[in-house]
Amino acid sequence: MDRWWLAAAGAWVLCSCAADRTEGSSAPQLVVHTVGIEASAPATRTELASDGYNVQWSPGDRIGVYVESGGTFTTVNAPMTFSGTEAASSGTFYGELTLADGASSYTLYAYYPYDPSQSSSDATGIAFTLPPQQTQRAAGDSTHLGDSDFLVAAAVSSTDASFPALSFSHAFAVVELDLTASGTMAGKSLASITLYATDVATVSSSGALSDLDIMAGSFTFDLTASTGNNTGSYAGGSAQIGYCGLSLNEQPVLGSDPVVAYLTINPADYSLGGGDIYFVVTTADGYTSTFSLPGIAIAAGQMKVVTQELSSGTAPQPTVSLSSSETANCYIASVASQSYSFDATVAGNGVITPGLQSAVQRYEGRTLSATLSDGSVARLLWQSKPNLIEPGSVTYADGQISFTLTGRPTELGGNAVIALYPDATSDEAIWSWHIWITDSSNEELLAAAETYVMAPAYEQAYGAGSAVMMDRNLGAIYKEDGPYARSFRAPLFQWGRKDPFPWGQIVFDENNVPLTFLSTWSPVQSSGSPGSYEGYTGNTWYATAHPETFIATTNATSYDWYYGAGAGNGASYRNDELWGNPLGYNAGQTTTKTLFDPCPPGWVVPHPYVFTAFTTTGSSAAMSSGDVNVSGSFLQGWNFLYDGTNTTFYPGVGFRYDEYAVFSFLSAGYYWSSSPAVSDLAGAAYFGLTATNVYIAATDPRGFGLPVRCMRE
Repeated sequence: MDRWWLAAAGAWVLCSCAADRTEGSSAPQLVVHTVGIEASAPATRTELASDGYNVQWSPGDRIGVYVESGGTFTTVNAPMTFSGTEAASSGTFYGELTLADGASSYTLYAYYPYDPSQSSSDATGIAFTLPPQQTQRAAGDSTHLGDSDFLVAAAVSSTDASFPALSFSHAFAVVELDLTASGTMAGKSLASITLYATDVATVSSSGALSDLDIMAGSFTFDLTASTGNNTGSYAGGSAQIGYCGLSLNEQPVLGSDPVVAYLTINPADYSLGGGDIYFVVTTADGYTSTFSLPGIAIAAGQMKVVTQELSSGTAPQPTVSLSSSETANCYIASVASQSYSFDATVAGNGVITPGLQSAVQRYEGRTLSATLSDGSVARLLWQSKPNLIEPGSVTYADGQISFTLTGRPTELGGNAVIALYPDATSDEAIWSWHIWITDSSNEELLAAAETYVMAPAYEQAYGAGSAVMMDRNLGAIYKEDGPYARSFRAPLFQWGRKDPFPWGQIVFDENNVPLTFLSTWSPVQSSGSPGSYEGYTGNTWYATAHPETFIATTNATSYDWYYGAGAGNGASYRNDELWGNPLGYNAGQTTTKTLFDPCPPGWVVPHPYVFTAFTTTGSSAAMSSGDVNVSGSFLQGWNFLYDGTNTTFYPGVGFRYDEYAVFSFLSAGYYWSSSPAVSDLAGAAYFGLTATNVYIAATDPRGFGLPVRCMRE
């Protein structure tokens, strides 16, 4: 304390002298002072003390300082350096501060660690990035916490610039993981740990996410806030970073003695929506061991200690072929850390119906082929969540595309699109595939399929027990209702196209960098004539070459992304063959899986009458009529009785608007069928639900992006 007071007194002498020199001046004189300020560190920073929890400043630590002189910031992001020669929980920081001589008051704001690139001029937008990937030198070593921690001091004020001691608080929290091992995992070297949270968010009508369970990322802090100035505002918008990874430079051997690791995470309630947290432990020889715990609520400055014995793990497995029995445009990957491959020489399921071939020849002047022969490069176009697919794992060789999932638990779900290109510079894909990451394999989904009992007339027309449906939306995480239902975060499709478009506003590239979708879209040409495709967006050639491009619609094409013959209805104007049910509005007509069907092997887009199971009349109905077969109340969707006893949940998903591709999130849900509309220029039949109504075989423009619930072939 004596040391600080001497420094402060010296500074005040300088200030007094400067004031004498500027007497009579109309503007206050700015004077630079060399000042020492005492600061105490909070728990668990920058170097853990011997008890593991108290903080100590380290020699050379620097804080960033702002000073407001009489309402004007005269010191902006000045560094002050810890003067101690060894670690200590308190001490003096020295630096130069610019003050306005004779100001009525002085208020000082400070943060740690000092960053010379801060752009805030008034201490209200101090930026800090908590890295989602952290590195620890060795077991039990905590020095890396200084690289990922951020401290904020309570503001201090003075009338004479003799500032009192600063007291810092944590912005983030620490999870300590104490690992022991037995059985398979004993004796293995620990390489990395990744902590995952269950996705939770509040969704606005525009699809923007808030109240996110963000573990890491970029934040800003308002040091001038009267309370909670150590609470960061997430700067990543709707980019949900729900994981934090740690690698170890010196890889310790797992055994009976605890191996201690530390991860710095954003404080949050990770238990919302009944969410769990998951730890994925990876060893140097490629074994993974995953365990989950009920979600935790952790506050800034807290350290949560998790103790776990690892007794079993999964060894690296041979690559699994997803197309060994059947090819398709969508493949399901359900095992974390697994390598997969699929046949990239066949487009879709390889089936081109005569009607589809004829329609494409008529409207595009080309002959469809299911053979893909010119590929050389595969790329990950987008993934719905970060850290789904291992960076650099997407490859093409010998007619096969291969990729590897990260250790992220597949019950957290996700979607991705991989495309094949003729060379590394091409921006026109030869073909593309939807990779659906969920908690069940395709075989398990087939076994869990639900048999709908349609209205009597349709049971007779299609055959009793013929409406066998998937238990979740195509691309959904799993079957779930509730206020935080992850089930509605499933991709959307333009009618007749095979490629998904992401739900919401954000996707991630192969390096986990967030991107705003819709970053690219092309309006369908409103002029032209049947029999050509080059230079036009509204055809299967363009849609195939640009799977990431949402094709916006116009009135001149009846709001169809496919130009066809311009505005008009029926086979003379529209390509009704894309999803294999051109006369699907007639009872008894079912779907033939085609080259452009978006469903996985063994599944197709359903005909419109499977949904007659949900009303007693087989027709659209108001909820108030009592004719709708539901159980429970509306909660972002309905639990429909599909056979008189069992229920299936259909969430309100939202849609992408056909003219602008903008995503809108609603409590309503509209689901495509494989059928065109019978006589409506709008184009295709859908099943719809709201809180008050259910719609059977209603129609919507084909350019809308809507979800799909697949039916067994």
